[in-house]
Amino acid sequence: MFAQLARTGDTREVSELLSKHSLVEQDVETLRLDELFERGWNRLATSYRNEYVYKNELATRLVFKRHSPRTAGFQVELRVGGSIADVVVANGTTTAYEIKTEFDTSKRLTSQTADYLKAFDKVYVVTHPAHVSRYERELDSRVGLVVLSNQHSLTPYREAASNKDNIDPHTIFRCMRREEYITAIETVVGPVPPMPNGLIAAHCEELFRQLTMEQVHKCFVKALKIRTTNKTDVDFVTKLPPSLRALGYATPLSGRQRAAVLGLLTKPVQLS
Repeated sequence: MFAQLARTGDTREVSELLSKHSLVEQDVETLRLDELFERGWNRLATSYRNEYVYKNELATRLVFKRHSPRTAGFQVELRVGGSIADVVVANGTTTAYEIKTEFDTSKRLTSQTADYLKAFDKVYVVTHPAHVSRYERELDSRVGLVVLSNQHSLTPYREAASNKDNIDPHTIFRCMRREEYITAIETVVGPVPPMPNGLIAAHCEELFRQLTMEQVHKCFVKALKIRTTNKTDVDFVTKLPPSLRALGYATPLSGRQRAAVLGLLTKPVQLS
């Protein structure tokens, strides 16, 4: 819906959806669109803590309060092996967060965290206070636990162990984009010779797998940080209301679409 809003400029579907789920009051037409999103977010975060609530709390509390959007990379839903990490933060090191809300089960958690431990220095499960004991028993001892309290604070319950000596270069290489692994090889090894596109990935991966664990880790940290800490991305997510930060990171939009969204947010809510 966020992408559609950026493409069409039509805000009526947003107001209709929030009203349908009783996430706004009768005074909706007195609000600006950014105020409407904030109103809906507050209701959602209090009464129905779904996965988006967790993702957005991680964006706000880790990137905007603990670190800085200018220095900390924030990636939503990054494929790692056969799993998809809900949130990855890169700021000096790499940390993956798997979200298990109060509505989730622990199904696939063992295989998910095993995949993440092949790529990231720190791995955490973020969950509701009522589920901490269960996950503490089930998780690999290297995986940490963070609790999202009813007061919306993120509290470490069990620290994750550093895992960067156990990462797998093959897994990390497959997480990187073409320009990222070419830059990594050229920085550490030297220029990549001209060759057909069908061969360059295999050539770079062979060289990448010969790097030390420390070099592989540093290349991955740098690549993930660059993805979302450029001035254009930072300016956009910083101007969004707090309720939309995770969406801002997760939704690929053109410059024109981003400008359209920011303009719409300052205007009165449009009703059918």
